[in-house]
Amino acid sequence: MNTAILTKWVRDPRSGEVHLPSEEVTIMGVIRNLDRTLMKVRWQAGGDCMVFPEELEEIRRS
Repeated sequence: MNTAILTKWVRDPRSGEVHLPSEEVTIMGVIRNLDRTLMKVRWQAGGDCMVFPEELEEIRRS
């Protein structure tokens, strides 16, 4: 499974929860939609969300 670190804060649109830079997330999938790349991630505390690749750094395989 791939993991990554957030580079900036991200608000989960479903829960409204804010996730801060340096939080580690699990990458569950990569999706292309209307010529944009989105990544589905799972938060450390649970739940998932779509983020843009530029919001992630240090993508690594576990």
